[in-house]
Amino acid sequence: MKAKTRIAALFIIAALMAFNMNIYFAQEMTLDKETESEKTEDVIIPVLMYHNIAETYPKGAEGANITPELFEAHMLGILERGYTPIFVADYYNSVQKGESLPEKPIIVTFDDGYLSNYEIAYPILKKLDIPATIFVVTSTVGATAESGVVGNSHFTWEQAREMQKSGVIDIHSHSHTHRNMTMLSPAEVQEELRLSRYLIERNLNKSCFVFSYPFGGYNTATSNLSKYAGYRMQILVNNAESGEDYLANNTKEGIEHFTRLTISGDMSVEDLFGIIDLAVENTKKQDGLREIEKNLTKKS
Repeated sequence: MKAKTRIAALFIIAALMAFNMNIYFAQEMTLDKETESEKTEDVIIPVLMYHNIAETYPKGAEGANITPELFEAHMLGILERGYTPIFVADYYNSVQKGESLPEKPIIVTFDDGYLSNYEIAYPILKKLDIPATIFVVTSTVGATAESGVVGNSHFTWEQAREMQKSGVIDIHSHSHTHRNMTMLSPAEVQEELRLSRYLIERNLNKSCFVFSYPFGGYNTATSNLSKYAGYRMQILVNNAESGEDYLANNTKEGIEHFTRLTISGDMSVEDLFGIIDLAVENTKKQDGLREIEKNLTKKS
């Protein structure tokens, strides 16, 4: 039965590859018209990355877990400090289509598709009117902890549809089986990219054009394959080892190398905004250095 299912899946992927290869060039022509960074506006946007929300979790698992109380405190802090949360898609539309952004934009994201995103985060986000983007692993949609397939249960397609229709949540791809893309063959990468996109678009009746790399693993080959698979934007992870490594995103720099700040369960509200402020300041310094380099290149 598993063999038949896999053959069916591969058949779907092959059909999608043929179809998407035809539309890829049409998309590229469309994107050429959406000239990137035509605006002179320079907007720096921090992007937060969360995972699971739980009342309790094992010691040492803070990187992928946060309590409901602390998560809500983070969200309230965002609003109290004058930030306006937006979707990842809003960033894309600003850069590629010139659409305007609100004052002090910030982006909230989740990876994997945990049930807690639906049961805990979603009600909080609705109450506070905070939009968020969830990157889902399609092979584990609806999987339960009791099944042994996942450590924490994941939300179902029905729950995903409810969130997507609410206007508070926007769902995109985090691959099909959550493997490091740089460790896979080109054919396996294609399967991860195309099958996950197909399942999201079929089940949620929406366009899926943003891809978040599992483990942040990407290279030039995976980037090109993502574009061929129909993804217009790719999301990375800022694996900061020191304060100087924290970065936000600048609309002037376009949609390449879009990065996020990993938010863990041991970060107080003060810690959170210490990191956000540091990321914004580092990004300003980095952009300043780039401008100096450009001016020196012009003079030479």
